[in-house]
Amino acid sequence: MKWWKKLRENPKEFFESFKTIVIAVFVALIFRYSVAAPYKIPTGSMIPTLKIGDFIFVSKLSYGVKLPFTNYNLVTYDQPKIGDVVVFIYPEDESLDFIKRVVATEGDALEIKDNVLFINGNPVTRTTAVDQSILSDVVLNVPKSAARLAYEQIGQKKHFVLESFPLPTNFGPLKVPVGHVFVMGDNRDNSRDSRVWGFLPMKNIRGRALFVWLSIDTAHWRLRWERFGKKIV
Repeated sequence: MKWWKKLRENPKEFFESFKTIVIAVFVALIFRYSVAAPYKIPTGSMIPTLKIGDFIFVSKLSYGVKLPFTNYNLVTYDQPKIGDVVVFIYPEDESLDFIKRVVATEGDALEIKDNVLFINGNPVTRTTAVDQSILSDVVLNVPKSAARLAYEQIGQKKHFVLESFPLPTNFGPLKVPVGHVFVMGDNRDNSRDSRVWGFLPMKNIRGRALFVWLSIDTAHWRLRWERFGKKIV
């Protein structure tokens, strides 16, 4: 073995090289757990904002400074805002990470009436998108003719949502407790989110999604070049 020969011939140089590698790995791990980390999107719950096969960067510094190798904030200097797309530890299985959009924060009153989302008594504005082409390469649980792409204005952010024309549904009213947020997928009729498993503790939030750095259309095995560097809003 070359490494064994190098160790015997020059042990000092070998251990210096080994130390450099260990330090580099340690710094990389610190960066991943405390600064930013890559994630892959495996499901369609955030279509059309995020597609299956998107690889994204998530900022771990958006809301605080984390203790390395944990999800505990040493310092908290901000809170998730309505409209933020966040990665978090799934409350029903802490071995999994989920990604959803924050639609209500602590103290907010939330209700869904006939599929219309109300925050603090105000309906969230939604308008049909003229260009539906973003759905051309996605696999949906319903025929594309039964899906509608729309713009939603929530908080200060305007983003896409996907509607599948289900029967009108109602949810709530409820109030988000302190230390929690309410999250939903942008694929509104095909997302397992706070409507199913309840409020998300803010201590479970790993960070805020920033941008897509790679995207692979796994259904047709091609790169989605147009999504490279796409900011997540």
